[in-house]
Amino acid sequence: MLKNGAVVFFSGTGNSKYIAKIFKEEFEKLNINLDVINIEKESGLKKEYDFYVFGGPIHAEMLPKILTDWINKNIPNEPKKCIVYHTLAGDRHSEGRVYLAKLLNKKGLDVVINTSIQMPNNYYHKFFKRDTDDEIKKVLDSAPNKVEVIVKDFINDKRSNINYKKITAGTKLVYDSFLIYAKKYAKRNFSVDTSKCINCKICEKECPTNNIVMNEKGIEFYNKCIGCEKCIHRCPTNAILFKNEPFIPYKIEDYI
Repeated sequence: MLKNGAVVFFSGTGNSKYIAKIFKEEFEKLNINLDVINIEKESGLKKEYDFYVFGGPIHAEMLPKILTDWINKNIPNEPKKCIVYHTLAGDRHSEGRVYLAKLLNKKGLDVVINTSIQMPNNYYHKFFKRDTDDEIKKVLDSAPNKVEVIVKDFINDKRSNINYKKITAGTKLVYDSFLIYAKKYAKRNFSVDTSKCINCKICEKECPTNNIVMNEKGIEFYNKCIGCEKCIHRCPTNAILFKNEPFIPYKIEDYI
């Protein structure tokens, strides 16, 4: 009987964090405890769990390497049941998103559910458009129902059809190429409006790769970006510019 689990996640702009919170609420409705573990704040597990939920955003068809590396290092090789969720702007789950499921399977874990959950678009620049407020609210309002179904399926052992023979080498190659491109992403595209910057250093403190430094020169971006965009969306005064132009960020807390 499942009594105590953990939801392990990485979140850039807050979408995956929001879903982690909903998972906790849904399991607790069933009197099952679910600890919330943000990999940026925890260096490892502090106790043993009956099951796991793993989740994060889709970057170039993959969950971020920062998440999969943490899981590979810290999750024990044992036959525990688990859920894998991917957050993304689209409303369709791709069967090709099996990289983490395959990694967990090799570690001996039992992936019961491997699925995607639609969330508001947080990657909109030259080639994409920002969702309207109504669209954002509609998607966020639908998330709890989707998580409720996932939890019920998990409890009832209603499994995802996971093709562990699916070749993921091509997907990983695309993602690895994306990571190379992303290293200088912030440095190429972001700058700061000094008239708006309040030197709160949220961008520096919350960058998962320590790619940002605030100093007497203002803000400096280095070559360790992973494209999560936490900095530009989390800035409380919208002081970070995209290609020297003002940027309207997505702040999930404005809608929930």
